[in-house]
Amino acid sequence: MHWFFIITGLIFSIAIFGFAVSSFLEYEKRAGLLTLGFGAAFALSWSGIGSAFPGATLYLSIAAWAFTALGAFLLALPFGKTEPLKIDLSKTERFDERHIMFGRAELQEGMSQYEEYYTHLNPKMKKTDDEIRRMPELGAEGAKYYHQLDSSYMVSVFEFIEGYSHLAEPGKPAVRPIEITPEEATRRIKGFARHLGVLDVRVTGLRDYHVYSHSGRHLHNWGEKNQINHTHAVVFSVEMDHPMVHSAPLPPTCTETAIEYMRAANIGICIATYIKNIGYRARAHIDGNYRVLATAVAHDAGLGELGRLGLIITPSHGPRVRTAVVTTDMAMIEDKPLNFGVQHFCEICKKCADNCPSQSIESGDKKEIRGTTKWQSKMEGCYKYWRSAGTDCAICLAVCPYSKPNTFYHQILRFFIKRNALARKLAFVMDDLVYGKRPRHVSKPNWFSNE
Repeated sequence: MHWFFIITGLIFSIAIFGFAVSSFLEYEKRAGLLTLGFGAAFALSWSGIGSAFPGATLYLSIAAWAFTALGAFLLALPFGKTEPLKIDLSKTERFDERHIMFGRAELQEGMSQYEEYYTHLNPKMKKTDDEIRRMPELGAEGAKYYHQLDSSYMVSVFEFIEGYSHLAEPGKPAVRPIEITPEEATRRIKGFARHLGVLDVRVTGLRDYHVYSHSGRHLHNWGEKNQINHTHAVVFSVEMDHPMVHSAPLPPTCTETAIEYMRAANIGICIATYIKNIGYRARAHIDGNYRVLATAVAHDAGLGELGRLGLIITPSHGPRVRTAVVTTDMAMIEDKPLNFGVQHFCEICKKCADNCPSQSIESGDKKEIRGTTKWQSKMEGCYKYWRSAGTDCAICLAVCPYSKPNTFYHQILRFFIKRNALARKLAFVMDDLVYGKRPRHVSKPNWFSNE
């Protein structure tokens, strides 16, 4: 048996068993067990072939490496569909925040805002919204996954954010603008953001369709026209913990959502305050206090691509992130939108739509919505399930193949699917085979109650 044959077998076996160990560390028991079985079968088969054909082991080793190299080469070729998200700038228009489900849920019969909305703006949604209003509040008693200790984590964090969300507007600059080039401004803001703990940070010019036409999330400024005379937007992401997301739809996942919104809010306010203190106007757009559509800004800045589930899919962590935006009149260098194959992959995959408990995610083709050709989710059905569950669900995040941790093995796979249409199809098939078609739940962390 040739020494090269033995080394080849060891390298391949280590790679396979390494993936199994990595899968167990990611709490992917099915993937770990399947890979262990495959690794054992490979090791036994390789050893058996070596014993049966000892004189051909050198040639078999060369053939194995040649086949692997050829496969990697073919899958790395820039091949197949990689169309970007289609946006017709001549048809874009501002979206009215009063139509957002979170704001509509705040309206109560007898309020002037209630009468105006359901009489003039959107009368056809009155029956649906009234039905939702009769359901338990998010995280409140009566919901399916309500727990008096578990649910209070999420409620407390969101209450905390609400208590200081007014700081998103740091006020007028107290000093005259300090001279700074767009290059240095970009370097400083991005560096500051990364040191504060963001996953990624990008810049784009602030466009008209990025800004909500009217405020509609809170009653105190409901219906006011939004006027933001800023020129640029800084958008950044923070990572959601993988095991917490994979508890979906149990309380840990909505707790993680709240925690990352809190972290993003803190960072956004810090950045906006810094910009104000060097003499420029700025505003943070954070959970519960937006004036811009963060997803649209994130796409145009190149933070990620808009996926089937209606969220930004980032290159390294998929949709398993939360975002916030800072707008300003300080000039910076703009980044470009990304195109790493998400539109094609989402055409193939449909895992989020297949697993959505309320069937709110579009499983068919895209439609043009205000100039953007995209998949449009049904926010009423989604939010109705949230209220019935008492959590923000997040099953779509948990099952998305892009949500895998940014480990060595997943980095390799992302390299191929970014470049090659065939690699995307193979990746989807393997994801179903190795990880399964349905979500599996990770146990709650030990600081949550045990069931």
